[in-house]
Amino acid sequence: MRNLTKRYIIKSLDGLNLSNPIKYERYYINDNLRIQKKNNKYEKEILDKENNLVEKNIISEKDFLELKEKAYSEIIRESYLLIEDNRISIKKYFGRYLGLYRVEVSFNSIDEEKAYVKESWMGKEITDSPLAFDKYLSKLSEDEFKKELKKYTNN
Repeated sequence: MRNLTKRYIIKSLDGLNLSNPIKYERYYINDNLRIQKKNNKYEKEILDKENNLVEKNIISEKDFLELKEKAYSEIIRESYLLIEDNRISIKKYFGRYLGLYRVEVSFNSIDEEKAYVKESWMGKEITDSPLAFDKYLSKLSEDEFKKELKKYTNN
């Protein structure tokens, strides 16, 4: 199944009309298992080889904390929706990935995706970059992350 989402980078949230944020604290245990604290809810997610979600379960805080100890990577971010177009979400990263603002535009069809013209405030497309998905982002060293971010922000 083709992912009908394009991803772009921006330098800040300034001037954007956004929803209230949802805070994610996400941990990768292995390539197919991640856990997250989403606001105050604990979840366990199973992913397939293409990084698609195949199963999601609510877990206890105790289970979350036990699994968290086994994690190889931590990603802390906030997720917002653009008020004018709810197809557009924006992820603001903290901690090791501070400085990354990823825009995700989701489409209902290939035709809709092909016809889409990005907003003027959006930067370069990162859909095929390791910055496009948390799973791949989580595998980058600090230096690799900074190098990748610089490619798209020209800083």
